[in-house]
Amino acid sequence: METWRQKVGIAALFVCLLLTAAVLCYCLFGFTGGSGEMEGTFVEAEVRRA
Repeated sequence: METWRQKVGIAALFVCLLLTAAVLCYCLFGFTGGSGEMEGTFVEAEVRRA
């Protein structure tokens, strides 16, 4: 019975590690937004009028 529990625990550990690795890879490389590259800039210009 103990070996069965150990095997299930090890399998669950590997599943959690794989899911963590998949989420990490998605966060690092998956946020492209569908278009591939972003256009424009995030910098806002401040216009001063005299």
